[in-house]
Amino acid sequence: MVFVVCFALARGYIRAMRLLPILGLGLLAACDQVPSAADEAETDDAVVLALGSVTNVVNLATCPNGAPSGATCKRVTVGGCPGIETETLDATVAFWPAPAQLKGTVVHFSGSGGTGYQVGGAQQYQTAGLRNVWVAWASDWEQTASLGIRTAGCRPSTVLKWIFDAPALHAGSRAIGFCGEGFSGGSGQLGYALAHYGMGNYLDYVNELSGPPFARIDLGCDGDAPATAVVCGATDTMRLPGSLNAWENIQSPLSCGSTGVPAAELNRWKTDSIAYGGVYDYPKTEVQFYACTYQATAVTAQGKIYYDLIAAAAGGNPSRASYHCYSQADNCQGENLGTGSSAATQAMINRCVPHHM
Repeated sequence: MVFVVCFALARGYIRAMRLLPILGLGLLAACDQVPSAADEAETDDAVVLALGSVTNVVNLATCPNGAPSGATCKRVTVGGCPGIETETLDATVAFWPAPAQLKGTVVHFSGSGGTGYQVGGAQQYQTAGLRNVWVAWASDWEQTASLGIRTAGCRPSTVLKWIFDAPALHAGSRAIGFCGEGFSGGSGQLGYALAHYGMGNYLDYVNELSGPPFARIDLGCDGDAPATAVVCGATDTMRLPGSLNAWENIQSPLSCGSTGVPAAELNRWKTDSIAYGGVYDYPKTEVQFYACTYQATAVTAQGKIYYDLIAAAAGGNPSRASYHCYSQADNCQGENLGTGSSAATQAMINRCVPHHM
């Protein structure tokens, strides 16, 4: 709750003023110094971007190396995304058999370019009645020939909607939970799906683990912007890695981290971000964030920016969005959540329930 008010007031976000009589002015002393974008992220005129299509669905005789043991796999092709219509990308969709007492579906997205399998918590989910589905891309999902990551965000959004509809997977059911879990760059896949591609109409619950890193690309790549932010009392980096040069198609002599970046390029980076120009009110989707503040990468401070927009839209309701911080005392480091991993797993088990009935 504190974070919602601090984030909003830092930029004069007038809606937050309505919370002050409820929360009390004393809470303002606890404000974190997180870069704010609330005043630039008004969503009244936000446009939900169009999805692409899934074609060439092939049942694989054996799953690729690295897929979870015992999984069945399909290869799919995602194409037709606006702006990159002909830039198709294959993915492997792996899944375990449905539990006998099926309560929901959890779709997992892995970090970096999303080419691996995020298996944390999977066995516990299966035991609890949640079916596991994994998406692993043939190459980095963020990469396009000339556009930015927001355009590429159509790919995970499209495959997520396909999994929701597929008769052999979630089968469009509203009677059981449809949920997502992403780690680092994988949480970015879910962030774009919710903020820009309308997946709040389908997802019931989301775990954002260590991320998303692409909340504000401009703030993470502008060498003239503050290099750090204070999150949960810890000073963490805002600087995004060099992989953004390729993924965001930043042209030399500029790079992620350059100073003196032209205003037009900064605006492009901002527009390509999760936490700008999107939809942040998800009345039927609960989003929980889990972050490490000890020797953190940019995912911690970036994820906090996205969280604050959702929390502000939800009026600070913790059942709609919460941000969970972990420190060295919790055995976390960098993007490793330490004890936060088990907390996130238990939250998924408890909260992956249908809200769109």
